[in-house]
Amino acid sequence: MISLVLDYATPSALSSTRERADLSLTSDRRRPVRFHGRVAGEIFLFRLALRTLGEVIWSSDVWRESGTFLDPVITVHPDRIIFEAFSQDQSTYAQVLVDPSLFEVEGEVSCGTTNVDFTSWLWAALAELRSHRETWIRIDAGGFEVATSGSGGRFEQKVELPIPWIRGFLQLMGAMAMPGTSLQVRPVDLLSAIRFLRYTKAKMSPRALRYEFPPGEDARIVLEPWEHVVKLRGVSHHYEEHKVIRTWGRRRLRLIEPLLPFADAVKVYLKGRALPSFYAVKLGSITFILGLSSWSGAQWTETAGFDLLISDGEIDGGLLQSLTEKLASSYAIDARREAESLGTGIEEVTAALAALCRQGRVVYDLENRQYRYRELLDSIPPHHEIFPPDERKENARVLLREHRVTVASCTPRETRKVRTMDTPAGKVTREILYRDWHIMGSAGGEKEVEVVQNDAGSLIFGTCGCRFFQDNLLNRGPCEHMLALLAEGEKVKKDRPASVEAALPQGEGNKGEKGDNSGNVEE
Repeated sequence: MISLVLDYATPSALSSTRERADLSLTSDRRRPVRFHGRVAGEIFLFRLALRTLGEVIWSSDVWRESGTFLDPVITVHPDRIIFEAFSQDQSTYAQVLVDPSLFEVEGEVSCGTTNVDFTSWLWAALAELRSHRETWIRIDAGGFEVATSGSGGRFEQKVELPIPWIRGFLQLMGAMAMPGTSLQVRPVDLLSAIRFLRYTKAKMSPRALRYEFPPGEDARIVLEPWEHVVKLRGVSHHYEEHKVIRTWGRRRLRLIEPLLPFADAVKVYLKGRALPSFYAVKLGSITFILGLSSWSGAQWTETAGFDLLISDGEIDGGLLQSLTEKLASSYAIDARREAESLGTGIEEVTAALAALCRQGRVVYDLENRQYRYRELLDSIPPHHEIFPPDERKENARVLLREHRVTVASCTPRETRKVRTMDTPAGKVTREILYRDWHIMGSAGGEKEVEVVQNDAGSLIFGTCGCRFFQDNLLNRGPCEHMLALLAEGEKVKKDRPASVEAALPQGEGNKGEKGDNSGNVEE
């Protein structure tokens, strides 16, 4: 646990008259930044983006009474203003990228990173911003000069941040920079999928959202368990074989639903099966990015194999220092150009920048594919406290990196049950397929490693011939060989439809609307 004290001169406030609105965001006095400007256009979109940012923090889906809440982080750069927020359950991340051309700047701009006071009251008050009213924004440590009733004076806010919460925030930066599949979709197609989910709730698993890439056809979204298809018109791809990327936590997509009717485009970044995904909504000179962990309520590092994909090895200290100095002076750098400038391999530079992300000193700009200087906190705990050494995980990383893991078979074991579900067109009866994955193979010197994993990513059975497993079984978790096999198995899993049409006995008619032969009833 780390204790963080935020020192504010006054609470943030929104003051409005018939002609003018002043949005004053009070920043932490210990890390002062300054930006004053008039919103020259797109006030409605600016309001929507900030309201959606607040939704990530204050919505009922991600709000927990006893949870951790850190005021949004704001980074002011000469060419970019970045708002960031992380939900309390560590499953959702939001970022608002604003081009300074949106504002007519007044006075001197002091660049840097700070926290701003952001209450639920201010979030609600943002709804008062209107296009017909002149709007000014003020990010300053000095507080709100205009007297407001009950605004109060200087106050300190003490926040207790658990180490796992900090680790999750830092890990997501590494997830953003990971390679993967990106596609630009029409906002109306994504909105169609979200609206289907809004009005049709699945009360049983599986509840994944599949992106499918059929050869020679446009990509599509498939919603489980109905197998409802949403075609992504105009989204071509380069896959020569049928490709499927399965993601979870789809209900959180409703957070960007208010933005989509006004969006120019949406770019989707898929990092892999059961890995984090990111949705960048383009709103003129504003970009809203929603980052989702693998499952709702899941921390960023809880997915099997996720932290094994991010290297935790030694980085050259001189290279880290050089990159830090360059970032502090230029604010943003491109990894490839920087590698050419330093005469260093792109892999070394990328690894060093990823290490700075894990130190909380860098944020990845998805839109421009740049690394930007951003000190998340005044003081970050030592690396070994945030990412405690784990010999099994490190050994598994080595096995994967050295390609000493082989998957001999990855076989789904299916259980079928007939269920009746609601859809906008009425009730349908389908046979739901529940799958456990039986993976066998070798890792390192162990030639017979076996694991069984359910579709939610949990290990339910495993065996290995190594000494660690023989001494502890699964009482202390999987051994390094199982971890490596689980991560390698994710690459070869072939996701199939989650349900098929149910073959009802002759003469049964629509009895499935009430239940199935086992007595299971949907409603």
